[in-house]
Amino acid sequence: MAARLATTELRRASHPGRVTWEPIDQAEPVPVPPTVVDGDGDLWLRDRGTGTWTMPEFNPKDFPARCGEVLTWTELACEYGPLTALADDRRIGGGRR
Repeated sequence: MAARLATTELRRASHPGRVTWEPIDQAEPVPVPPTVVDGDGDLWLRDRGTGTWTMPEFNPKDFPARCGEVLTWTELACEYGPLTALADDRRIGGGRR
């Protein structure tokens, strides 16, 4: 957990125009970003219809099986955070900048 929190702070310092949520930020932000990158830099997309998240480049040879599942924000943040919005948009809420 300490390494993940350190990654959070490093991302916030390196990308001040992007919002980064800690692995412990369990509340889904409002508004919710359409895409985020996880702690390893992998892309996750939000399904606007269901509000769930998937990894579009999932390949079972390269990623753990859990990456191929449909996850909620809470699951995604807890298991793969920190999460960073891709858009340079400070209006995306919920995370500390």
